Amino acid sequence: MEAAARCFHAREFHETTLDDVASEARVGKGTIYLYFSDKDDLFFQTAVAGFDEMCERLRASATLGASFRERLIQACRTISDFFRERRPLFRMILSEGERSLGRGPGLRQRWLERRKQMTAIVTDIVLHGVEAGGVRADVPAEILSEYLLGMLRTRSWELEEQPEALRTLGSVVDLFINGATGVTRTARPEPKDL
Repeated sequence: MEAAARCFHAREFHETTLDDVASEARVGKGTIYLYFSDKDDLFFQTAVAGFDEMCERLRASATLGASFRERLIQACRTISDFFRERRPLFRMILSEGERSLGRGPGLRQRWLERRKQMTAIVTDIVLHGVEAGGVRADVPAEILSEYLLGMLRTRSWELEEQPEALRTLGSVVDLFINGATGVTRTARPEPKDL
């Protein structure tokens, strides 16, 4: 998998062959097939390696006695660190959109199924914030979690050229909790759309 990661970092998915990976790993191509069904499976397993451990760290941070904000920052840090280490691989998965990188179920779809586990843990953390009155209760926690994860993605990918001081995890959490006004306020229902 380390050899596969090096190959996929160096070339596009469609340019990388199992022969390339076998050569980089200094094993026969047949050895790869002992552990992975095809190139798609090798790529996906390489991209998500460590995901379960990351989810365990998220679960642990969700139950610590820290404040809601501190738990949220720790969860954001855990998620951000995981994706930063695998950035080129996830860029390949996400850039393919709904298309499959090869035969069988699309890699993006496989990823979305795996991602549900992470989203559920973040939702549990957000629910603690709702119960503590630190997060608005009129929007389902699952939706708030998706907004937060979207903010993390924006911070890491779309704002990567911005100074780190402008995109700290603390600023993401503050923006998530307090909104763009920057004023700490109690949650209240917004007027219905006209």
